Amino acid sequence: MNMGERIKQLRIENGLTQEELGKYIGVQKSAIRKYEKGEVKNMKRSSIQILSNLFKVSPSYLMCIDEEDEIKTNNNTITTSIPLLSDFKNDLETSITNFLIKYISVNESFPDNTFALKINDNSMLPLLGIGDIAIIATNFNYESGQTCLVLNNDIYMIRKIISKENGFELQAMNPYYPIENTKELKIIGRIIKAENKSAFK
Repeated sequence: MNMGERIKQLRIENGLTQEELGKYIGVQKSAIRKYEKGEVKNMKRSSIQILSNLFKVSPSYLMCIDEEDEIKTNNNTITTSIPLLSDFKNDLETSITNFLIKYISVNESFPDNTFALKINDNSMLPLLGIGDIAIIATNFNYESGQTCLVLNNDIYMIRKIISKENGFELQAMNPYYPIENTKELKIIGRIIKAENKSAFK
């Protein structure tokens, strides 16, 4: 994680818009957008201090000097902070903006651009049921037989994907959901962990 991503994460966690954050530190919304995209390399020290005070974090944490996404605790376990989403549409950045529930901490190390998705159907029972959490990595190399979040005919779904000569076979774990075949498929990410809904209460 870089400084721009951290500012965006903290802004969203604190329920602020880019415009509201800009007013707080005395800059335009466009400046906040540039900060979050990493287009401003030398932010004023005064702005860093104001943001640190607002978000109640150290300047070094804000600047990603002492800590990245992965923070070592006293017992040497690694905690990764990832966004938990209620839905997924278009891409990860858009989904975080529109469907973020909160950031959750998991005691494992995950690749960049990993996120968690709250499940809203029972198609993947017993692996995932309504309210359970799928942890999804978008940086991965697809292999046939993996369970992934996919876009099929304008519908986002989690399915086991089997590569065929003329396309893909999409398999739900719940037998009440039919096997689907498709020639074109967009794979968003691979399911790397399934968590019971009680894990993050």
